Amino acid sequence: MNGYIDYTIKLTLKSPIVTSFQSDTLFGHICWAINYLKWDDERRVEDFLAIYDQGKLPLLISNGFPKDYLPKPIVRPILQEELRSIFGEKNRKENSYKIKAIKKAELIPKYDLLQIIKGWISPGILFQKLSENFEREEKNRSKKKKEVVYHNTINRITNRVTTGLYEQEEVFYSENFNEFEIYLKTNYFDKDDLKRIFKFISIGGFGKDKSTGKGRFDFSIIEGTDLEGSDNPNGFMTLSSYIPHSGAPTKGYYEILLKYGKLGGNFAGGSAEVNNNPFKKPLIMFRAGSTFYDQGYNKSKIYGSLLPDVHKNPKIRHYGYAFPLGINMEEENDE
Repeated sequence: MNGYIDYTIKLTLKSPIVTSFQSDTLFGHICWAINYLKWDDERRVEDFLAIYDQGKLPLLISNGFPKDYLPKPIVRPILQEELRSIFGEKNRKENSYKIKAIKKAELIPKYDLLQIIKGWISPGILFQKLSENFEREEKNRSKKKKEVVYHNTINRITNRVTTGLYEQEEVFYSENFNEFEIYLKTNYFDKDDLKRIFKFISIGGFGKDKSTGKGRFDFSIIEGTDLEGSDNPNGFMTLSSYIPHSGAPTKGYYEILLKYGKLGGNFAGGSAEVNNNPFKKPLIMFRAGSTFYDQGYNKSKIYGSLLPDVHKNPKIRHYGYAFPLGINMEEENDE
């Protein structure tokens, strides 16, 4: 993308978090920050969003990932003969726990992935690399804990506590494992603009229950990224939650997310502007790590859109752009 500057946003969580750092939610927070902050007349949120309607991308953003990690590429299932070649028949049975854990893993060390995609990606290559570092990664997984927290039920009419509790899963990170990285491209904002935006978000908190202190973080912004795709890509892996636009390549390997989006800012309570309804229509998105064949892939191509018709209010959109990383996948199977 000519004229774009790459940035890495580094976050350090200062509180538990309920909502994960997904690209569409991050984009919504950025839009509300633009709306509330004092910009000049030509940089209102309406003007920012109008650029997307022209088929341009003023800003492209990834999901947030734990520091030094990226999503594990979603590829075809590994074959039994491939497992036997990696572990041997006897060791394959002895390593059944390791094999199941690797299959379920959602992340891969960034260094390992960037080394792999210098060549080509296959299930066997991925499995071999994840197996080599399995013990180290098991220790890291224990530094993230999901716990069910019980909260009082509030009567929204009387604004008083009623009998009964409700459960909510919250994520707690141990020290030195509470850092995240977000990748961003823009030709619209400069570094100072981004600092203002993320300072606003960091003070207000991120995601669900931010009004009660969830999703607080410190941050720094670094120009550039350490991401480097394949020299000979035949497709891409998305680093964001993604909805393809009409005509975009969809052949590949993927997992889906069912999103029940909720409006933020002034609309969170269901104001008259949104017909007293703070909820978007349910959407299906491809999960970060999904991979797609595209023989014509290049860094300048746009995948996805700012999706309309997600609410009765026609001004409301949903961010569905891929943040693509070029990869060389196994030869495409036309069967």
